[in-house]
Amino acid sequence: MYKEFTKSAGDTWDDIARRAYGTPEKGGDIAKMNNNIEAGSVLVLEEDETGSDDVKATGEIYLRYGDTDYNDFSECSLYDGMEAVKGASFVFNITDLDYDFNFNDSVVVCDEQGLFLKGRVANIKSSLTNYANWVQIEVKSHAGVLTETVMPNPFEFSDRSIKGVLEQVAGYYNQKIDFSGEAELEEVFTNEIGTSFTAEKSETVWEFMRRICRSRGLLLTDTGDGLFIGRYKPETEEKLNLIDGKCLGVREIRAEFITVGLGRYYEVNSQYPSTDSAIVQIPLPVPVTKRYDSNDFNSMSLEDTARRIACSEIGQHFKVYAELSENLRKKSGDFVVLKNSKIKINNETDFIIEEIERRHPDVTLITLTLPCAYTYEIPESLPLCN
Repeated sequence: MYKEFTKSAGDTWDDIARRAYGTPEKGGDIAKMNNNIEAGSVLVLEEDETGSDDVKATGEIYLRYGDTDYNDFSECSLYDGMEAVKGASFVFNITDLDYDFNFNDSVVVCDEQGLFLKGRVANIKSSLTNYANWVQIEVKSHAGVLTETVMPNPFEFSDRSIKGVLEQVAGYYNQKIDFSGEAELEEVFTNEIGTSFTAEKSETVWEFMRRICRSRGLLLTDTGDGLFIGRYKPETEEKLNLIDGKCLGVREIRAEFITVGLGRYYEVNSQYPSTDSAIVQIPLPVPVTKRYDSNDFNSMSLEDTARRIACSEIGQHFKVYAELSENLRKKSGDFVVLKNSKIKINNETDFIIEEIERRHPDVTLITLTLPCAYTYEIPESLPLCN
């Protein structure tokens, strides 16, 4: 959790770091996290005190708070999404047990396979009626802070690689971060004013990091215990079967295939490092053109940029939502094979799980999209497009 310190006008951020950690090494990160205020009350992140390193798979879901594991919940939901922060929600009926949670308390959530997330209590909702007395605890992983705070000053990162920028920003908030071995992570972009990468003033830290990653076709993933940056590598061997008549447990399913706002031609233009343009085409049977200006994130390969933009747009316009009558041990990024003529999917079609909510004990809600949204490979055909 965070510990509070008082910073006087005469204190440096290195002084605060020495008081907190015994070393000035984290002074700059503490300053960024506290918006570089001149004086006042400041927060410093303490080490995780949940004793969570001994987490083991027990075949059950539980919430660990301090030295206590709570599995007596009446309701539970686990949230997982592509490029999203993990979360969980527990409802406890008030009994003789002590559910004395407070905001920002460190907790650990485990599912049947082990650690799901390390995080903090974000929301507490309690109720007392004539029929029930309960408290709902909503948890976000440690990465949740990145979705809520805007980028700190300065907004420009000079002469740093993509990996270097991401490491620096994650360090402000003491976030663990690991990388795959893609060569793009070592790229350093420089325009005529010498800037490597620039954030928008209103951009959240998560949005900024996600934008850098997407500019090279990389995925920003919340592992529950840190961040991982790498290329999406689909696992297609074990697909969830949602073929009508050959699967059980589909309570509800609906498809939303929206072509309004989707283009056939995606044109990207750039002035850096020279004037250039690239166009890619998707299999949409309407001659609609979308035009974009490149920026310092994606001007290195305009054709790749145009393809990624087009594939991301496809993902936004083709969605399937399903409610399944069991709590599936699936995760975001898993493949699904779907065929159901009742919702106009007449051929077996691959989708991926973009978001999943596992509700204890017997419901799973999934949002599906076409794999190209994350593989960045333009499909040969689109649903309902001849």
